Amino acid sequence: MKTALLILVFNSMVFAQGVSLGDAARQERARQKNSTGNLKVTNETLGTAEALPPSAEPSINDVDAGKAADLKANRKPEIKAEQLHDEGAWREAFKQARDTVKRAEDRVQVVQLELNKLNMDLLTRSDIYNKEGQLNPLIDAKNKELAEAERAVIAARDNVSQLEDDLRKSGAPVGWAR
Repeated sequence: MKTALLILVFNSMVFAQGVSLGDAARQERARQKNSTGNLKVTNETLGTAEALPPSAEPSINDVDAGKAADLKANRKPEIKAEQLHDEGAWREAFKQARDTVKRAEDRVQVVQLELNKLNMDLLTRSDIYNKEGQLNPLIDAKNKELAEAERAVIAARDNVSQLEDDLRKSGAPVGWAR
């Protein structure tokens, strides 16, 4: 009886296995051949023709200038209070101002995380020769970048406050700020 039960269990395991490994591999190869997700990302496909030479590492100033240029390129033109006459324009101006605040706050968080990582590397890594000489300039540059990012947050928040004052002075309903 035990032998018959054991044979029955092993036979059911064989039939319950389903797709073999070879079948699964063939299916995956067929799926990859039919897939249209083969994207090749280059500077040309991204729309930036400027590329760094392969042997040159960017300096800190080059990286900061690149980030500033990216921010300016992605930023929409700011709307002046004189141009705001209707509800849609006010709402768009407040949306842009709040988005700017959010981006600036996110940038502060990212820079703070990068600074924390550099400080942790300074304290824990032993595989870097002269780690104080190599990491301290990077930490100083990141501290400056953090200070600039914090100033950008303050400026963005001041812009929102100024828009609120302009809305109040124009006599428009407060709900247009939402």
